[in-house]
Amino acid sequence: MNSSAARFDPTRHPDGTFNYEVSPFGEQPRVSLAAIAAAVYTILFAIHLIQGIRYKTFYMAAAIAGAFFEAVGYFCRIVSINDPFSIPMYSAQYSFIVVSPVLVAATQYVMLEKVMHHSYPEASPVKHTLITRTFVISDVIAFFVQVAGSSILLSDRTKTDLGLRIMMAGLVVQVISFAVYLGIAVIFYKRAKILAQGGKAALVDRQAWRTIFMTLMASGMMVFLRSVFRIIEFSYGFRGFIATNEVYMYVFDFGLMMLALLAFNVNHPGAFLRASHEFDAELK
Repeated sequence: MNSSAARFDPTRHPDGTFNYEVSPFGEQPRVSLAAIAAAVYTILFAIHLIQGIRYKTFYMAAAIAGAFFEAVGYFCRIVSINDPFSIPMYSAQYSFIVVSPVLVAATQYVMLEKVMHHSYPEASPVKHTLITRTFVISDVIAFFVQVAGSSILLSDRTKTDLGLRIMMAGLVVQVISFAVYLGIAVIFYKRAKILAQGGKAALVDRQAWRTIFMTLMASGMMVFLRSVFRIIEFSYGFRGFIATNEVYMYVFDFGLMMLALLAFNVNHPGAFLRASHEFDAELK
């Protein structure tokens, strides 16, 4: 055998640099973008944690965890970029980034129930106390399906298509669930608006619950669009042009999830809604 052929390493270029094109990344990722994303999510996590402690909003715990795991995901991405053929590290960063938004969505389900409780619970098209339980259960299902798909996708390259299909199934469950949730929210708002215009009093000031509701809808749409993006990405395959171009991820995943979390830093529910002790105890 030719000695030069024996020394050939497909993971490296002739100059010794990594050949990212044959790595799981499919292109040379930018450490600078991952560092910025990690820093942004670390800051968002810290602010959410401080606000949560200040206002004692324990129902925001899932969103706080989501911000934390997003930060962990991008820190892992930095490490993975410097060791692109380490499957465990690539799997870690990929899983954290893809699955963390499920936690943010769980908080949004809780928040809709909370807004209803503080305004006009009778305006909900379904019993408002069932919203958190019902949608969080669907969120948990979507979470574990995506984790299972991610594990298969990244642990066995011969089962890439299977892993993608399972992850897509989890995302589809999440998108359908979120679409139903948004529909319930819209119906509630229309009915609540009629009650408010009729002079019916709410538990908190009208402007307070409307501000949080609008913030919730804006944040929710960010999560919804991000999930739709991931479904489109997976439909093109693990080596598709979207999956192998990280710019799409930073715009439609990092960017949208950053806005989803930032929305509640700007209009934190603890500053607008004052829950009864009974309701807070139920949400804990």
